[in-house]
Amino acid sequence: MIGMIISFANIKGGSGKTTSSALLISGLIERGYRVAALDCDPLWTLHEWCSTAGPSRLSSARAEKAADISRHLDQFKRQADFIVVDLSAATDVMNALTFALSDFVVVPMQGSAVDARGAIHTLNLLKLVEENRRMVIKSSVLLTRLNPIVLTHSAKHVNQVIAEQKIPFLDAAILERSAYRDMFMKMESLFGAEDPRIHNLEKARRDILYLTDAVQKRLAS
Repeated sequence: MIGMIISFANIKGGSGKTTSSALLISGLIERGYRVAALDCDPLWTLHEWCSTAGPSRLSSARAEKAADISRHLDQFKRQADFIVVDLSAATDVMNALTFALSDFVVVPMQGSAVDARGAIHTLNLLKLVEENRRMVIKSSVLLTRLNPIVLTHSAKHVNQVIAEQKIPFLDAAILERSAYRDMFMKMESLFGAEDPRIHNLEKARRDILYLTDAVQKRLAS
């Protein structure tokens, strides 16, 4: 199996790209896959998490410039079933190059107008890459940091705006859970965590697998 490339992108910082990437990586490894991660964000949070928390089936690298992307992806495709790319909000050049190489692009966003603008910019860049490459790249919008009880009027409006872009929403969402903050604070996978103070750990694990299954379903469609 040649590694499938899944990229997380939104020009808006703080939209949930790194958290979404780490959750998917955790779920894929829990399902038994070999996974590689490519961190294009200059904070290198995902790479640090992978290096500290990752089991033997997880490899990771950093990409500081566009030339690093193709080199690392070529290497990872020979050794991993899935490659997860956490893209930076800073550069359209690296994003466009990665889109052209990706099997699936996920655009995470919170239910806010600012995140929606970032998502639309990212989706427009994706469309431009599709037109230039004369190919269709699978993509979905992923709602992040949702309150599990309340869906605000603002979030409903944003969802409608994004739906008008004719890009499907992923059949999963990332809820606002303290367990995800603990995951990065402790630099560990939630599937390996044993700290009883992690709130709703079993629910968080369940949601991670929902996300993983939704991504695999979209890839297979």
